[in-house]
Amino acid sequence: MLAIHNLEVVYNQVVRVLGGVSLRVDAGETVALLGPNGAGKTTLLRALTGLLPIHNGVITKGRLLLEETELARKAPERIVRAGLVQVMEGRRIFTDLSVEDNLRAGAHTRRDGEVRRDLDNYFTLFPRLAERRRQQAGFLSGGEQQMLAIARALMAKPRMLLLDEPSLGLSPLLVAEVGKLIRVIQQQGIAILLVEQNAALALSLAARGYVLEGGKVVIDGPAQTLREDPDVQEFYLGGAGQRRDFRQAKHYRRKRRWLS
Repeated sequence: MLAIHNLEVVYNQVVRVLGGVSLRVDAGETVALLGPNGAGKTTLLRALTGLLPIHNGVITKGRLLLEETELARKAPERIVRAGLVQVMEGRRIFTDLSVEDNLRAGAHTRRDGEVRRDLDNYFTLFPRLAERRRQQAGFLSGGEQQMLAIARALMAKPRMLLLDEPSLGLSPLLVAEVGKLIRVIQQQGIAILLVEQNAALALSLAARGYVLEGGKVVIDGPAQTLREDPDVQEFYLGGAGQRRDFRQAKHYRRKRRWLS
């Protein structure tokens, strides 16, 4: 579904934030992308969705393929029409619009006659949003706003979703609800690239994962393998010890020597 080959991104013609990142997401698969703040996770999503120019960033090397469609340097609306849609960190809903108008805005790139049907379907899937369909979106709770942001993205009929920190700022109860929602999306056959600081949540939902640090992939593999990896446990799953650069971890150094 998605293939990223040797991606390099530079901001302001000086700062290289991504240096040769490669990853893939298969059709219908959920893949977790983990890493600390500043690792380059959001930059990778901006590259995929055509938003780098807004932040003075450019792709200087690499390829981004959604099936056979080259995404690099395409306009954001063309990327959405190709089937790749992002739910941004912080929800980014239209706070002055009603819940229903937010959902309709998600369908603005569509040219089919099924928007009304899909709107009814998602109000069934999100009953709390249905109860508040005429309410101004800015008055929703944080969890409801996250539901609205995800439902708005689904209104674009994506083949693949990019979820950027969907559990950020939510209570444990609402985080669990977000997890259930992602599982519902998985059942619809939609591929997902899940960027999450909550590594336990991400690895419980994903089939595979990548760890990004310093603009490079430092380790990847099946989710179960990553959950059992001593370094991932120490740095991302609440293990003991003060956090340091993952690339300096003793287990990681040993793996690199073995791989080389």
